[in-house]
Amino acid sequence: MESNTARTDMVIHTDKKVNVFARIWRDRLTYTLLLPAFVFTLLFSYWPIYGMILAFKDYNFRAGIFASPWAKDNGFYWFLKMFNDPEFFHVLGNTIGISFWKIVISTIACIVFALLLNEVRNVAYKRTIQSVMYLPYFLSWVIIASIIYNLFTSSGGVMNRLLQQMNGGEKIQIISNPKYFRAEVYISMVWKSVGFGSIIYLAAIAGVNSELYEASIIDGASRLQRALFITLPSIKSVIVLLLILDVASIMNAGFDQIYNLYSPQVFDVGDVLDTYIYRHGVSSGEFSYTTAVGLFKNVVSFGLLLSVNFIAKRLGEEGVL
Repeated sequence: MESNTARTDMVIHTDKKVNVFARIWRDRLTYTLLLPAFVFTLLFSYWPIYGMILAFKDYNFRAGIFASPWAKDNGFYWFLKMFNDPEFFHVLGNTIGISFWKIVISTIACIVFALLLNEVRNVAYKRTIQSVMYLPYFLSWVIIASIIYNLFTSSGGVMNRLLQQMNGGEKIQIISNPKYFRAEVYISMVWKSVGFGSIIYLAAIAGVNSELYEASIIDGASRLQRALFITLPSIKSVIVLLLILDVASIMNAGFDQIYNLYSPQVFDVGDVLDTYIYRHGVSSGEFSYTTAVGLFKNVVSFGLLLSVNFIAKRLGEEGVL
């Protein structure tokens, strides 16, 4: 009896294997299309993971990663150096501060834009506005930084001249001014990403039950009341989901944007972990130290993801894990 049962289990297991390979062969064209993305992810996301060992080694370029000697203090020398560096904590504060306000401002701007666009009834006008607002997303930060420089430079910028006239002819230094740098970061971020970032919110709004709006109109609700008491509660799960993903990336303040906008004059308010790693790693060749900083950043990001996901589930929302 036992032998028959074992034989039956083996046959079922074999059939499952056959079915799996049969399904793979049946969908071979789909898997072929996925192959480039799989290879790309493997090469650029998983293969470099082995390089994390640099954080625990005293890297020697000629010896290579594995042949380089282990760092002092049982391999934790670079982490101790990092936590004893006042500049690191200053940069960490800049990173968290800039990222936090970018998340807040971007989320509010995207939601408001999606709500306003949802109220537009003229289809042609709505599509025109969408196209105009989506366009900056496809521009690189190099181009956007050049536009900002040409607009606000004190040596002939159009917007700077206008501000000078409003200020009684006195020159205003906006570019490379620590006082205005973060505002420059937030405004340029909203201009570039608000159109594209609102797509998910618009899709969520489109899925709201139209009968709710019809009932509220009968009850005499205004457009603002419908937005506040129907639309926003209906897309709450989407907002929470995107906030979880944003909070998980709070240690990434945006290297491309910051690097193209900042200068040594604004290091005090604009230097973030990514630019700090770039300067110490690529420019100064401190590969082991910057690997330790990068590892710390990723571990903290992963911890934040788990924490925010746990809190969201405790509050009755759907998480990402």
